[in-house]
Amino acid sequence: MSELDSKAEQIREKQISRFENGHFDALVIGGGINGAVAALALRSHGVNVGLFEKNDFASGVSQESSNLVWGGFKYLESYEVKLVAGLCHSRNRLARSYPSQLTETRFLATLDASSPFAPWFASIGANAYWAIGQFATKRPRYRSPRTIKRLEPSIEIDSLLGGIEYSDYLLIENDSRFVIQMLVDAEERGAAVSNYTTVIEAERVSQKWKLKVRDQILGKEFEVSSDVLVNAAGPEIKEISEMTKTETESHLVFSKGVHLVVPKVTDSGRILAFFDETQRLFYVIPMGKCSVIGTTDERVEKPEVSVEGADIEFLLQEANRKLSLSRPLLKEDIIAERVGVRPLVIAKGGVDQDKDWTELSRKHIVEVNRKDRVISILGGKLSDCLNVGEEVVDGLDDLGYKTVKPSSRWYGEPSAAEKSIFFHKAKEIVTEKDSIEKLWRRHGSRSHEILKKIETTPTDGKNFSEIIDYCPAEISVMKDYEFIFTLEDFMRRRSLLGQTIHPEELMQDDGFKNLKKCLFD
Repeated sequence: MSELDSKAEQIREKQISRFENGHFDALVIGGGINGAVAALALRSHGVNVGLFEKNDFASGVSQESSNLVWGGFKYLESYEVKLVAGLCHSRNRLARSYPSQLTETRFLATLDASSPFAPWFASIGANAYWAIGQFATKRPRYRSPRTIKRLEPSIEIDSLLGGIEYSDYLLIENDSRFVIQMLVDAEERGAAVSNYTTVIEAERVSQKWKLKVRDQILGKEFEVSSDVLVNAAGPEIKEISEMTKTETESHLVFSKGVHLVVPKVTDSGRILAFFDETQRLFYVIPMGKCSVIGTTDERVEKPEVSVEGADIEFLLQEANRKLSLSRPLLKEDIIAERVGVRPLVIAKGGVDQDKDWTELSRKHIVEVNRKDRVISILGGKLSDCLNVGEEVVDGLDDLGYKTVKPSSRWYGEPSAAEKSIFFHKAKEIVTEKDSIEKLWRRHGSRSHEILKKIETTPTDGKNFSEIIDYCPAEISVMKDYEFIFTLEDFMRRRSLLGQTIHPEELMQDDGFKNLKKCLFD
């Protein structure tokens, strides 16, 4: 860890002091989407809750997704209508509750003779999906090869039979930032949360859980206790179960997924979808001023994965086979890589771990161990996070804790009235409408503090450079609230910069140097 400045050290000391020798109703282990939504939901229901993450928040599976918030269209293929209905319900709630962060985006799925479905059949499926999703998005449409070429010149249409255009949602910023914002909201409501804190011992003593924890930032150890443990460690849930000498009835298998970030393929904003040579859906997804291509699907035994040469070759080959670009995409075009595992749940008595694993969906299971007072979250995805949060609250009720129903919605952006006040004030200080919307999307209520700093020192409202669309006022507020301790924390998870700008371009940018000074000096 880098050496902290005095202000950062004070902030960290305050964070850790909330834990030292304290007692909580529930302690969450794991700071990905499952842990974040659990902490927010529990705190909003009156639970005294703390959360530990041994690395940075959202630094595992939750930073490697496709940034899609969708209802699971592909699960209709295996007739999982109940799962799709639940995902669509959660998707719709997320879209209504985070309108600045999620945008409805059109998918254009193209079909040829090698695709598993004919266009007419896919059209029936798309309309069924639309209906299951309660008609919350624009209506699906069939697209002929000729229309596809007009709409998306970058698509190769020589072998196309047609295509389907339908809607789901896309995170405008990124997956990890969405998770971290949820954790910041949880802390502001009274939860104690900390990244870079490793639980090194956990023991059940006198009807309570006693934990020994190491703070990696300050280099100190402390103890804390709780009535209930929430195991939200994602792919590492088994390791926490072994530490606590508890077991889950369900188990996980892992699918490795790789995405590559490349220069923008299409200006339309659509998500392009194809079937690759394995008949798995393959996407071209917008990410800032770039495109993300992928993903792969490979069974792996352990959650520690990396991008291999074969992964890159496969993705580039599929992209070049399906796209009609001025020149093929090459390895030199790759700006960044994204690789992670999807934790797929095998329920008690379910399918054997060694067969049919590709048929497993991204469903989740929340298990309640009454004997040891442990709640474990297995599987799941960002689209379904609200359901996870509510099931964790139900799990605590099941253990005898009487939660308190919040007076208002426990998730979502600030009210429309607060947003209106901010926009009205911002128009007097910030001239560009896009900048105002960006500040609100990224920071919500904390945008008011940024605005005050810009009003006091107008130069602090100017972006660091043309390629770094952050200003000193933003960074100052982010340092106060967002648990930033390394450059990677900011570049990879608090922003898109580390994924959408080539490292060589960053190193040559004077604004990048000033950004680092602002973050750590």
